[in-house]
Amino acid sequence: MRDRKLATRYARALLATLDAGQAQNVDAFLAALSQAITTSRDLRDVLLNPGIPRAARTAVLVALAKQHDMPAEVGSFMRVVVAHGRAGNLPEIATAFGEAREEAAGIVPVELQTAAPLPQDLQNRARSILEKLTGKQVRLRFRVDPSRLGGAVAKIGSKVYDGSLRTQLDILRRRMTAE
Repeated sequence: MRDRKLATRYARALLATLDAGQAQNVDAFLAALSQAITTSRDLRDVLLNPGIPRAARTAVLVALAKQHDMPAEVGSFMRVVVAHGRAGNLPEIATAFGEAREEAAGIVPVELQTAAPLPQDLQNRARSILEKLTGKQVRLRFRVDPSRLGGAVAKIGSKVYDGSLRTQLDILRRRMTAE
């Protein structure tokens, strides 16, 4: 929990220094950097090894930012991250940055669980319905859950809209037993 709060603080601080166009590019850069840290043992060793001077770790991150034409604020941010010993938190910061950027842009993340993959026309229809429901643009992530009998379950933040067949059958069973 503490790392999540920390990552969110860093992410929001960086986001506050950028305009919307820059934020989208920085989000893509941070996501790629996070992926590289996760998959590249060499990069992870350079960033997390206390035997490597901070100046060298900073130079690596600033060079990566410059190589990808990131705004100067990203280089400054990387200096702060390394100076405070938070290079190991960059993957969490990247995730928190993406979420904060979407929130600032009015995009709501939604997970839609179904029993089977939805064809494209139903995916588009689901997106449209969920955008009307939330009043915002949605980033829709589909998840197939074979344990579902049918229908769908949408998770929007902490709210769950359960339109699954199992739930509908449970409601019907309770009504019938109550009578």
